[in-house]
Amino acid sequence: MIGKINKDLPIPLYFQVMQILQKEIEDGTYPPGAYIPTELQLQERFNVSRATIRKALSELVHQGYLERRRSKGTIVAGVKLEENLQDLCSFTDQFISRGIQLVTKIINFQTIDCSEKIARNLEIEPGEPVHFMERLRIVEDAPVALERWYAPEKYFPGLSKEMFGSTGLEQSTYYILYKNYDLKVVKAEDSMSPVSLRQNEAELLCVDENVPALLRTRLSYDASGTPVSYGSGIYLIKIKMVLETK
Repeated sequence: MIGKINKDLPIPLYFQVMQILQKEIEDGTYPPGAYIPTELQLQERFNVSRATIRKALSELVHQGYLERRRSKGTIVAGVKLEENLQDLCSFTDQFISRGIQLVTKIINFQTIDCSEKIARNLEIEPGEPVHFMERLRIVEDAPVALERWYAPEKYFPGLSKEMFGSTGLEQSTYYILYKNYDLKVVKAEDSMSPVSLRQNEAELLCVDENVPALLRTRLSYDASGTPVSYGSGIYLIKIKMVLETK
């Protein structure tokens, strides 16, 4: 029967619990942002041990169905972007194209002396001034990404925090550079790897430090092949890789 486990089956109990909860999340029984029942309530519902319930919930967190949020407990995860790596578009474009409301909160914007690492990526001299921006990307009142972005001041004189908006295209760095400097990004090099959250990153993203996250760096180029910006972001999203043969 749907919603009940069968202890006679050669299938681990935690996996049966996980499948039942996963289906209930997918069919809307527990909508995004909703609290799931407590471990004790689930233990009583399925008549299994607390260790079994914890393992099932941990698997659902790992797979992105649930989130353990600070001061809120375990809730159903909100919208997560599935990003097609074949496309060159901004993070903002990915959400707008899917009709998802994305909000950006700029935490820090200033002009700083470029570090050796950033200078090496941008092919400029260490110490040259670069614009630095740190911002949170938010969906359904929940942060989904923490981004740090760098661009040489000599290419974008006068760039300021006030040029960026919190919603719509105005929050896209690509759009702002095109609108104000007539610069179009035509190529980008991405690298991605799983990463453990630092304490301050977890606090900003309102999640526990053990929540799976992805580190993505992107180096963007103009039509002449000059690197014009470098971004590094921590994302609470799923990446869908599409490989095609020609």
